[in-house]
Amino acid sequence: ASVTPTPAKLGVKKFGALTGETLPLMGTNLVVGRFDPSTGPVELDVSSLPGAEHISRRHAEIYFEDGVWKVRDLGSTNGVFVKKAAEAGFSPRLQTPMTLGAGDEIAFGNMVLVFLVD
Repeated sequence: ASVTPTPAKLGVKKFGALTGETLPLMGTNLVVGRFDPSTGPVELDVSSLPGAEHISRRHAEIYFEDGVWKVRDLGSTNGVFVKKAAEAGFSPRLQTPMTLGAGDEIAFGNMVLVFLVD
């Protein structure tokens, strides 16, 4: 039986504040990156967002597994970092998948998005 993922989205953060712009998480396995004619589209194309110049074509994957959302680095150049909602600073560069909770901040290179649960 397939499990319907918890509705969630990524809020775009600029200059330390949420902008009101969001990226809905539609699906269970979503690649975050930039469109490139040689590799094709990705599910969460961040090309138009500030900081996109530091995002790999296939930078990271956000996926729903065992009832929780997780993020993992797909071998990106500039890394993926997570700041848990209750913590002051970002984690070291992700080496293994990390579970996401409401309010967690995810940095793809220097682009910061906030995990929001609907």
